Amino acid sequence: MGILGASGYGGAELLRLLKAHPGVKLVGFSSRKHEGRSLSAAWPQLWDERLFLSQEEVLERAEVVFLALPNGLAMGIAPEALRAGKRVIDLSGDFRLPPGVYEAWYGIRHQSPEAYQEAVYGLPELHRQELQGARLVANPGCYVTAATLALAPLAAEGVLKGGFLVGLSGVSGAGREGEGTFFAEVNENLKPYKAGGTHRHIPEMEQNLGRLLAQGRPVRTHGEAKEVRLSFTPHLVPMTRGILVTAEAEVEGDWSQGLLQALYRDFYAQEPFVRVLDRLPETKGTLGSNRVDLKPLYEARTGRVLVFAALDNLVKGMAGQAVQNLNLMLGFPEETALPKEGIWP
Repeated sequence: MGILGASGYGGAELLRLLKAHPGVKLVGFSSRKHEGRSLSAAWPQLWDERLFLSQEEVLERAEVVFLALPNGLAMGIAPEALRAGKRVIDLSGDFRLPPGVYEAWYGIRHQSPEAYQEAVYGLPELHRQELQGARLVANPGCYVTAATLALAPLAAEGVLKGGFLVGLSGVSGAGREGEGTFFAEVNENLKPYKAGGTHRHIPEMEQNLGRLLAQGRPVRTHGEAKEVRLSFTPHLVPMTRGILVTAEAEVEGDWSQGLLQALYRDFYAQEPFVRVLDRLPETKGTLGSNRVDLKPLYEARTGRVLVFAALDNLVKGMAGQAVQNLNLMLGFPEETALPKEGIWP
């Protein structure tokens, strides 16, 4: 395995997980920032004196390549890797959306529409069958994973009409060099950002739930999708890692807490990394794990359906999900090298 772009938090978490994978041999990792330095010099949590290599060396050595790069770069590298017979898991947004939608929301011209047609969307809970044997996987991020899994049972049941979502994210979600994440600015502060329907993950959430509405489960990446509209407002909170999404769902039909809880427990009964709780979830409970904790709640006084979802943005929201996809692609047991339990306190 090789990792291009291992200088970000997601790349480092990917290294930590893959080093414990019994079926993986790490043959190279690249970083323009750290090329020639050791892993432990760039990441003090790692006990590894191997050096960061050039991108070309990693591509030559690896059979499977993880692309942990800024948006816009993977679309130029992935086709080259595929032509060389490599398999690719992309952690950026380059292959998650149809090229026209991607260009509208990311402001980047899509260079590889043909590769997008081959890409499989990497949310195992919905696309497990497609991921088995895939060559190119578009690994979804933290907000989208939490929001999609929060509302997926309602969409698959055909009752979801729309929703209003509020997301809370730890600072590591902004990356290692994220603007506006200095301690003095973030500490004892809470702020919304990308409000008013402008966050570029909104069309991805809508696409995922629209596919469920049209197809049911399992889901095909390039299959039919119905229209669904979501309002989403993210917030930055003064903690290192973790995502909490609160979704108020607009649904059809009459509901009760018992019906809602039964729907979610049945939908996720066979999922190794989704836990449906009787209590409200909290981010600390998922810290360091590849797990998503969910709680659906029927608010009897108003008749509203609320769903709460918590996960670790660097594990199930990024690197852990990439390893889960790797396991499905190559036929390893899906839970290999992935912690289901978190770190507390």
